[in-house]
Amino acid sequence: MYPFIIPDVFGYVLPVYDLLLITGVFLMLLYVANRFEKTDGFTHKQANRILFLIVISLLSALFISFVVDGVFHSIEEGELAFGSLNFLSGLIGGFATFFILMKYFYKEENKDMKRIANTVITGVVLAHAIGRIGCFFAGCCYGIVTNSVLGVEFLHGHAPEVYPGASVLPTQLFESFFLFVLFVVLNKVKVLKNKEVETYVIAYGIWRIGIEFLRGDDRGVLLPILKTSYNVFPTPAQLLSVFMIAFGIYLIAKTKKQKLNTI
Repeated sequence: MYPFIIPDVFGYVLPVYDLLLITGVFLMLLYVANRFEKTDGFTHKQANRILFLIVISLLSALFISFVVDGVFHSIEEGELAFGSLNFLSGLIGGFATFFILMKYFYKEENKDMKRIANTVITGVVLAHAIGRIGCFFAGCCYGIVTNSVLGVEFLHGHAPEVYPGASVLPTQLFESFFLFVLFVVLNKVKVLKNKEVETYVIAYGIWRIGIEFLRGDDRGVLLPILKTSYNVFPTPAQLLSVFMIAFGIYLIAKTKKQKLNTI
């Protein structure tokens, strides 16, 4: 839509995507810090130490996302194609980095990784919801062509290059809305307390499998089974989502087994 909030300031343009991404991460860190101290029982010093490791993990997630997406598209196109990001690879890489850092650099006794992960993943949902609005302004991660009232004609970004003059589904806003609702659910629904990770990986996995069918941008090819005029399915993101759902089911089964063993 409008990739730059101000056309030119001292020879530099400020991308709306970058601004919203930074805003999302900032609000995520505020949320996580507040919950660590007020709900999870961490001291101010402990919370700051964990937040520092989270920031390092976020930088790692950004790097991994950039590299994985670039390598994948470079192989697919037969030439170097770096420049875009992939959320799921960044999510997995970021959390892997975080768990390694917590294992070796956080020696406090108050170290319930499941509780910490529940708080962090809820903050990630908030950041992701805001980031998807940035995708809308940047004109990436768009949907398939449509003649419905939901269609949006992008004037900037990748969408008009692929579908010039056509209206496409604003899948970025669909996902942002879903993520904001999920964020509220994770915070307000008591039955999901201490089950945020399981809820997220299952709910987002199911959502991502579905929304991929409405995406009109290049989703990549890994295991081609079904081909449409827009994409080839299942997409790599759909395959990763299946593993996310399976992981969530595994966590639920593990928790139930532990409860039965304590009876």
